[in-house]
Amino acid sequence: MKKLLCITLALIIGLGCLAGCSNSSSAPAATQAPAETQAPADTQAAAPAADGPDRSERIKIGFTVSNFDNENFVYMMDLIGKYCEENNMDFVTQQHNSESSALMEILENFQAAQCDGVILQNFEPESCQATLEELEEAGVKVISYDAEVPNVTGCWICSNYATGEVIGQAASDFINSELGGKCEYIVMDSKVVFMQERVKGIMDTIAKNCPESTMVATQRIVLSEAVDTFESMLTAYPNVQVLCTGYSTCATNIIAAWLPELSRQGADLSKYGVFTCDCTNLDLQYMAETRAGKNILRSTIDLGLKDFVPNGMIQQVEAAIRGFDCEYAPGTVQTFPYDLVNMDNLDETAAHYNVDITVA
Repeated sequence: MKKLLCITLALIIGLGCLAGCSNSSSAPAATQAPAETQAPADTQAAAPAADGPDRSERIKIGFTVSNFDNENFVYMMDLIGKYCEENNMDFVTQQHNSESSALMEILENFQAAQCDGVILQNFEPESCQATLEELEEAGVKVISYDAEVPNVTGCWICSNYATGEVIGQAASDFINSELGGKCEYIVMDSKVVFMQERVKGIMDTIAKNCPESTMVATQRIVLSEAVDTFESMLTAYPNVQVLCTGYSTCATNIIAAWLPELSRQGADLSKYGVFTCDCTNLDLQYMAETRAGKNILRSTIDLGLKDFVPNGMIQQVEAAIRGFDCEYAPGTVQTFPYDLVNMDNLDETAAHYNVDITVA
């Protein structure tokens, strides 16, 4: 009997050792891509879930936007990068600074780096259409962000004119309720083509709703020109009380220059207003300060850039590459929401995005 027990015990120990060896193998490390940023590679390839898609093959995604001075682009990059890290995907990024030649070079670099998918902020769709067609012919899945173009995996676009109307309506309400319907205002235009339609929506709406007010200046600029351009406008028109822009970074940069001057003059800040888009964390903080009488940013637009858009784009391109079903079918066009964020829903919006808007 003792001999039988010893033999049985030896067999159990031997089988346990074999099982341990069978789990010790690891997947090969991911290849390094020649881009600015890369998500950490997993040491173990993701195994397909019993009831989910097969993610055992590692794939690579390229992501390019104008620049990462825009807080929401950083937010989008972080969300997409986290998704890639969790789902056996390499993630490489570069910024094109709204320069056509730079964008072309980046797209060529992504193809040379054997990216399986590309998500790009497509600010000049006509100039890069031929390059996108080459990527598609090479089997690369393409997501066009900010422009609708044919024959790509997906397009994610904003209703720019309608978004501009919402910005213009918020400014109009302020002009009519707080300034007696009459003021001088500036609408900062953009050299980026898709943004010009948003600006037109702003201009048309204010002109319609506030006929006694005067748009004293507008100019098409890139972000780096915003503050100097505005200061020149203000020198020519020192009585400006309202500023509208198509995107947040332009507005907050101008506020950072304008607000100290207004404070130095002892101006009544309740008679000044800035209206913009993008719902950055800084927008929400500035609006909280405005509510406390310390700032002049009065509304922004939530386009879903903190969750809906980045998560939707990466899911769509991954599904197209791996060949599984997705909520966003290949070839479809998705439109961003354009939800006004004002003092009525500021706290709710900040809580939704876990943004602390405490004002000291």
